[in-house]
Amino acid sequence: MTFDELCEEYAKTDSFMEPQITMRAAWWEVDSSEGIWFIMADEPLVPEQVPNEWWTVELTWGFGARLSASGYLDCTDWCVFDTEQEAIDYLAETYLEY
Repeated sequence: MTFDELCEEYAKTDSFMEPQITMRAAWWEVDSSEGIWFIMADEPLVPEQVPNEWWTVELTWGFGARLSASGYLDCTDWCVFDTEQEAIDYLAETYLEY
């Protein structure tokens, strides 16, 4: 499945959320008491962005994937993948209902 095909499939659903996939970029990978969080590394990492208890913070590279409601603050958390195809497959397998 391509990104365009993924967008077409989402358009057929009742969801107001749309898939987003970034270009390959640098990300802060924060391992915390609430799980792993990804934050784009083009911004400074500030404590308010992540949960209370951090265990590790590493810089990683990859394609970010999430769902977002255009014009609203609603979105899923970013997940980061080595390839664009892995990001597309994740969004399709996790959020599309077949």
